[in-house]
Amino acid sequence: INEQHENIKYLPGVKLPENVQAIPNLEEAVRDATVLIFVLPHQFLPKLLPTIRAHVNPNRCHGISLIKGLDFDADTKLPVLISKSIENVMGNQFRCGVLMGANVADEVARQRTCESTLACDFGSDSVNEQIRQIFDEEHFRVSRITDVAGAEACGALKNIIALGAGFVDGLNLGGNTKAALLRIGLLEMTKFCTMFFEGVEKGTFMESCGVADLITTCYGGRNRKCASQFAKRRGV
Repeated sequence: INEQHENIKYLPGVKLPENVQAIPNLEEAVRDATVLIFVLPHQFLPKLLPTIRAHVNPNRCHGISLIKGLDFDADTKLPVLISKSIENVMGNQFRCGVLMGANVADEVARQRTCESTLACDFGSDSVNEQIRQIFDEEHFRVSRITDVAGAEACGALKNIIALGAGFVDGLNLGGNTKAALLRIGLLEMTKFCTMFFEGVEKGTFMESCGVADLITTCYGGRNRKCASQFAKRRGV
């Protein structure tokens, strides 16, 4: 990445800007950061967060999570937002928003026009807009909402619906069946979000993080592809 400006494992053939640097030492990478962007499998967070917390000032740093998934409380068994898990460990009024949307990584990297939803509220319109502008550019249009819970939960739940879409494709059940799956799936996502999280807004489901992400994942996402291949090979 530093010498060839290319991620040869995950994005071969895509040149990265020269100002993107790979720093293998976590302490050095986060020291005195004012914005932290979390993009990693969520199971690695518990080991990494204490190191991050020790080398940033939580009162002057803001977080944005791109992680798709949910935690669960060990005692209550209820779902917990990963952004909340990050906030709890970071402490000292640290706030974490999310960036979710119809954003298949390869298409984003190749600058095919798409949009995304930034959900955050850092208590200042100026700060919120500055964070939005970090991500927004000509081929990647970013709108902002304040519904972190709705946006984040949608990013996790749409993957479940995508598995169903893959089964439909693998069994050649047709477009009508897939359309019905998406409609019912969106209703189930809405019901889940409003049941388990406070402050979820209906408009969130019409944002890129909602219906748009559901559509693109059910037609081109990894979960759909895996489920489709499983159904074809197993005939389930």
